[in-house]
Amino acid sequence: MKASCREAILILFLPLMALGCANNGSPPPQDKEAKIKAGLDQLDPEDRQLAEEQKYCAVETENRLGSMGKPVKVMLNEETVFVCCKHCEETARKNPDKTLARAEEFKIKSALDQLDPADRKLAEEQKFCATDAESRLGSMGKPAKVIIKDQSVFLCCKGCEKAARKDPDKTLAAVKKLKAANAETKGK
Repeated sequence: MKASCREAILILFLPLMALGCANNGSPPPQDKEAKIKAGLDQLDPEDRQLAEEQKYCAVETENRLGSMGKPVKVMLNEETVFVCCKHCEETARKNPDKTLARAEEFKIKSALDQLDPADRKLAEEQKFCATDAESRLGSMGKPAKVIIKDQSVFLCCKGCEKAARKDPDKTLAAVKKLKAANAETKGK
């Protein structure tokens, strides 16, 4: 009788242990997203929009903003960035240039994520606006896409469309040059 009781307990207990191990202690994805949303909801609407554009902590770059509660707003060189917690605020202030650069890269990535995968690949190959080679695609939000002579051309904003269409050959030459420079940079 004792043996069959132990077997019954093992039969019931082992599947529960296996389920626990499969989870690895991580909350289900929907719970994680709900926690992030709840953290972001504590910000005022303007700050929330900025934090959603940045998406990740500018110090602990694996941490989603909101995953540790209300993100911390930090002003560095008159620019707003967000970090996941008070501890990261101190680190951000010690190295403002690095922190600002990380936050900008996250904002660019977030803007490029709004493109469909094929367009995102093309925009990443181009990297800069076809009419303003100083403006990174995504630095002003979702890049604008125009078709010039059956080719996709990406612009930093809708305001650049008139200039891009004014001289199509010049614009396409600029895109070709930008893609070549970006490919060369990636190759190094």
